[in-house]
Amino acid sequence: MAGFLRTLLPYLMMCFALNTPLLHAAPGAHGPDGEHLTTDSQQQRSLLPRFEAFSELFEVVGELQPHALVLHLHDYQSNRPLANAQIELETANLSSSAHYIADKNHYLIDDVALLDRLQQPGTHEMILTIISDDNADLLTASLDFAATDYADTAHHHHGHFPWWSLPFGLLMFVAGVLFGRRGAAK
Repeated sequence: MAGFLRTLLPYLMMCFALNTPLLHAAPGAHGPDGEHLTTDSQQQRSLLPRFEAFSELFEVVGELQPHALVLHLHDYQSNRPLANAQIELETANLSSSAHYIADKNHYLIDDVALLDRLQQPGTHEMILTIISDDNADLLTASLDFAATDYADTAHHHHGHFPWWSLPFGLLMFVAGVLFGRRGAAK
């Protein structure tokens, strides 16, 4: 068995040497948190349209989903989520109030007219009125919506594994076994 392994070792080393370039991070490789390492900042955006707004009191992150606008409200100083605040969003002569979803710890706007307006291509300027138990503030935000934002989510896939290396590796393994048996028969 040891002779077989000694005969097979050069072939295994050759397979490893030929596949070493595949081990390095290539464009599109992922970091420890799944982020793309070598993409430009334009590609690093969320798959859904988002906006952020903050002041000395509040921080709001909004994500436009197909059937709702989800808002995450935090205290700016402590970064703690704030529950049961009043949030009103105004844009293009439309306004709507958000309601708090306790089990998900976020706010939701599901006004059809407002969502239809926000899903039109272009930049949407918004004013958010926030009233909590202790404070109140006005925040401004911009939502950039491109018509392809939702279409891109369906086509986002990864094909990082070099499938061509499987038959090549199998071929090298079989060749190693055959040459190893031939060398052991002598």
